[in-house]
Amino acid sequence: MIDKPTRIGNSELYNVRVLNMSVARYYGVQKEYVELLTKARNKHKHELEKEGEKAELKLYNSLKYDLNLLVLKQITKDKTKEELLDIINSHTNILEQKNEI
Repeated sequence: MIDKPTRIGNSELYNVRVLNMSVARYYGVQKEYVELLTKARNKHKHELEKEGEKAELKLYNSLKYDLNLLVLKQITKDKTKEELLDIINSHTNILEQKNEI
């Protein structure tokens, strides 16, 4: 498991690994994220062996979307439908105001 990742030559890869794991820990979805990471690594094993760090960076970047979904699920799990609609409406209003400026 990636508890304390070792520093590797590619600092961009290192930053992505640490950032993803930090976000997963903060929102309490570390177990689910590690499961997704393990499945993705097994699925792309040959590509990872062939292309190395480049393929690994691509893998971690592609997992950001899944991590965002896990975080969204964690944040909204205790919210009612009305609370979620209020949040969406408030963010929509903020975006509309930014576009008017």
